[in-house]
Amino acid sequence: MKVLAIFLSLLLLASFLYAGDPKVEWHGLFYIYNFGHRNTDFTSATDDGNTYMYLHGDVNATADFGNGVTAYVVLGAWGQHGMSPYHGGGLGENIDPKVDIMQAYFTISHLWGSNFSFRIGKERLLYGDGAIMFDGGEDGAAGAKLMYNSDAFDVDLFYYRYAQMGGIMNVGTGLDVYPGNWNLIGIYPTIRLMQGNLRLSPYYVMRHIRTGADTLTMPQWFGLRLEGSFMQGLNVAAEYTQMGGKDDVTDTNYKGYHMMVRADYTLPSVPFTLGAGYVVFSGDKTDTDKDNELYETATQGPYTYGFYKDWPGFGPAHLMTTGWGFAGVNPWSATMSNLNMLDINAAYNFGAVSVRGDFFMYQKNWMPNDDNKSMGNEIALMLKYNYQETITFGLTGGIWMPGDWQKSYIETGNSSAKAENALGGYFWLAKEF
Repeated sequence: MKVLAIFLSLLLLASFLYAGDPKVEWHGLFYIYNFGHRNTDFTSATDDGNTYMYLHGDVNATADFGNGVTAYVVLGAWGQHGMSPYHGGGLGENIDPKVDIMQAYFTISHLWGSNFSFRIGKERLLYGDGAIMFDGGEDGAAGAKLMYNSDAFDVDLFYYRYAQMGGIMNVGTGLDVYPGNWNLIGIYPTIRLMQGNLRLSPYYVMRHIRTGADTLTMPQWFGLRLEGSFMQGLNVAAEYTQMGGKDDVTDTNYKGYHMMVRADYTLPSVPFTLGAGYVVFSGDKTDTDKDNELYETATQGPYTYGFYKDWPGFGPAHLMTTGWGFAGVNPWSATMSNLNMLDINAAYNFGAVSVRGDFFMYQKNWMPNDDNKSMGNEIALMLKYNYQETITFGLTGGIWMPGDWQKSYIETGNSSAKAENALGGYFWLAKEF
């Protein structure tokens, strides 16, 4: 916090010294989430459960230097909190996060009076629901982006160093030999249709990782996303993503795919909304040695599902079975990868208070002989309250009833363990300023 205070003091002093040139605008974001879970391993043999607080706080500044040149900086901290002055970091293992540079980039808009703009620095990554790339929404990634913006369409052409392996620490040592950096290169156009009510985005992304002179891991993502509104009250989103490319290390071809269809309709005279969604992440077929059909995102990061509960992921109980509670679509996530998800929901808005209920059905996309694909169902409820149009409070929780997939690895042999329901949820408050 001392570093943050010093930095903010310097920026404040600079804004007085250069009043009006550059123009500096200040904002911030603060939110608290308190998570809880129980029996997220689904077995009666253990009595697991815990609660923890996740906190984010940042102060950000935009400096306008004129001629389309701006700088944006976000300083803050995020993560699990619970440092004790007596016991140390959460009884020894969890230290409160420290302030760092979460985002920092320059933007040059309308290069030489054109529709092109350029950005370089560190920024957050998210397109759509995160089916191709999402960094988690906290710290961004360093890179550069060339943008074209017009009334009819926009185009992002980008390069990001998503993961830096080695680098400055190995200069002069000779150790930086094919370090395996993760590079994200791609293009994401957005075409506006029906007076801008619909947006169509055909995109391409590749993840380039060089690990040797003749070994290259380069999965690719080819996709098409449609979102917007066909008529008043009806909002839709649909996306299909196909993986391609090859992994030289394992000598396999990437063949995974993702599909999403989501729609909701709000009645014209009553603030009542009905919705449904269907998401597919393909699974790897073990009888195809040369092909890898398991879908993952380019960042292996969270899947937002529209942030319907102000956090990524599907149902709140399902969320608490995923790594770090972030719903990352990656090869090691047992409940996010190789998954089919169906959601039916209803919501009612009482003004400052809104309520939503969801029914989720989870299923493995692929299993040998199609056995034990059912992962059960979750019933979830969410309540949000906008206090005096000033700050948002929320509460969500779910109960996940296990299916054959859980029972197949818990209730085996002569084991006395039984598959039991999992519980998960959180409450939160958030405020931008």
